[in-house]
Amino acid sequence: MYNKKEVLQKVDMLYSMWKKGSLGGEVMPEDANPHLGKSSVENYLYFTLPMALNYQRNSYKLWESALNTYNDKETNFVFNPKICINKTFEEVQYALVKYKIALQKTKAN
Repeated sequence: MYNKKEVLQKVDMLYSMWKKGSLGGEVMPEDANPHLGKSSVENYLYFTLPMALNYQRNSYKLWESALNTYNDKETNFVFNPKICINKTFEEVQYALVKYKIALQKTKAN
């Protein structure tokens, strides 16, 4: 049986270590983002597109590509469906592959 006091002491110790940064502080792939307002539509759209494309690929590279695409005025329309729908297929294709948010121009079968 576990001693409740011992368990709580260990939890407090781990929490204290975490707050001090003693447990590391690995940068997560999605930390590469434009830091939009957390409850904004733009933020939700930003995080939706890369997740839709995140299939068997390096997450750090994907999120780096997403941020580069977002920061480029020529390509950031891909994060806004209302703008994207009025673009040609070729414009969307170019924007998605310019920084490799999409790895292929067309999906291979």
